[in-house]
Amino acid sequence: MSSALVNQQQEFGTRLKAQYGEACVFLIAEDNPADEALVCEMLYQAFGDHCRVECVDCYQKTLEMLDKSDFSALILDMGLPDQSGVSNIDELGAKHPDLPIVVLTGLDDIQLAVTSVQRGAQDYLSKNRVSPELLARSLFYAKERKSIELQLRLALEESDKKNEQLEALAKHDALTGLPNRLYLHDVGKHALSRAERKQMELALLFFDLNGFKKINDTYGHLAGDSLLKIVAERMQQQVRASDLLVRLGGDEFVVMTDVLQKRDEIYPLVGRMLQAFDAVFEIEGHQLVVKPSIGVAFYPDAGSLDLLMKNADSAMYEAKNSSLEEKVCFFTAEMAEQYARRNQIEHGLAGAFERGEFEVCFHPAVHTSRHIYWIEALARWNSPSLGLILPEEFIEVAERNSIANEITRFVLKAAAELYKSLEGVDALQGVSVNVCVSQIEQPDFCDWFLGCLSEFNISPAHVCLEVTEKQMNLRSDSCASQMQCLREKGVMIALDDYGAGFSSLTHLVNLEIDVLKLDPSLIRGLDRDPRRKALAAGLVEMARYMGIRTLAEGVETQEELKEITALGFDAYQGYLIAQPMALKEAVLYRPAYR
Repeated sequence: MSSALVNQQQEFGTRLKAQYGEACVFLIAEDNPADEALVCEMLYQAFGDHCRVECVDCYQKTLEMLDKSDFSALILDMGLPDQSGVSNIDELGAKHPDLPIVVLTGLDDIQLAVTSVQRGAQDYLSKNRVSPELLARSLFYAKERKSIELQLRLALEESDKKNEQLEALAKHDALTGLPNRLYLHDVGKHALSRAERKQMELALLFFDLNGFKKINDTYGHLAGDSLLKIVAERMQQQVRASDLLVRLGGDEFVVMTDVLQKRDEIYPLVGRMLQAFDAVFEIEGHQLVVKPSIGVAFYPDAGSLDLLMKNADSAMYEAKNSSLEEKVCFFTAEMAEQYARRNQIEHGLAGAFERGEFEVCFHPAVHTSRHIYWIEALARWNSPSLGLILPEEFIEVAERNSIANEITRFVLKAAAELYKSLEGVDALQGVSVNVCVSQIEQPDFCDWFLGCLSEFNISPAHVCLEVTEKQMNLRSDSCASQMQCLREKGVMIALDDYGAGFSSLTHLVNLEIDVLKLDPSLIRGLDRDPRRKALAAGLVEMARYMGIRTLAEGVETQEELKEITALGFDAYQGYLIAQPMALKEAVLYRPAYR
């Protein structure tokens, strides 16, 4: 276990004892054995041995366990086989008013989430989005919220005059004091009705903090909470009195404007929001530079509050992928289609491994002057409902749902099978696998990856990690230490898709990489375009001086192969030599050197 995970478990354990006491026992009501095991594992990752877990698979057993034992909190699935729905929360709240309840369900439904909290649950989490840290923080907050709820209930019994205080506390965030999701739900509908009556527009701005998870990992969650408080204070100074600033949870915030005469009225507000992050944040003696990603959507383009929030959320994630320094994105009709597709992928990805829908195919890359070759191992997802889905579509969703490492491990296992089948084939030099920057950013990624290689008996010297230039453009600094660790152990690093978009020569100087893979867009038509040819020649020559090997991607014609060979590329990959193939074909494959 990494030292970072041990430190986190100790920090969480101390906080757990402070909130729940020494004898901390959680009850999980979940009828799906795989989901039950996943939740138990997340609790272990978060708290280690600082808590115990009991599990039941139906509602009746939940009642029986609660009647005979005391539990610190209940983690409740909404779809139990003998009784399901929000009525369970009503009954549990009536029988056990002191019990914190965290709903953990596969239904990613904002209305159901609001209803669950209104009926007495302390939080609502989606299985598609949950992580060990998110579950731990939810349990921490559940205890706090239940304590506040009990205090408010006592205050209400003492005096009817405290009704307004009760409502205010229930609809405000305990950490920042800002209005919460419930408040937004109530006020937002009235705001949309007002805009409809006046035949005017309003905007909703959804934003979060780039790199917030890393801050929590590096400095601890108390530092993260302090940062959220300061962000709330700064934003309150920037929004107008008529605007509504809300904290949804975690590092996610919303600003809803008053009615607008015209849409460009939003620009000054966006500018002020960005200015709120210009100054560094002083947190426990550390100076942190934090920037937001902002997504903007408008009413009446979205006719309901739920759709307005979904559109703004989708725009925010589009902003995160931008190479621009100021990450702001406005929702469009094209983005609406992309969001619908991503939503289908997100729902389909849940349980895809368990259903055996993933496979690995292999794509050779051949040396231009020596009779050796590498094979790139590629994950493919065959969904019964959506068909074949390539990584460029599902990997972002996998990152958000914390299964990217699971995919990488699956690919490595398949690569090990290939190696075992090709023992004695001297021409095969190694295998390359694709990973995300979000994986390499993890402080224990190097140890985890090397552990996988050891488990599958693959030498690090026979492995190359590929990461796209687009991702490195956004977060190269955050993964430098893990990349250095991997290279010291013999793993090679390749910068993939170079030249596909906004390219930076700085990365070739600052990043220690072994292979530069030029995107097919630079190779296509190389024999017919002198300017393209000159650019490719310059990159190859520069890489050679820096000790970096070059690989041409997407080679499809003999003319292109002739050009890249003349320019001095070290290797090439493309349909001219082979298409991605299944394991059985890869075992039999031997390149015909041209």
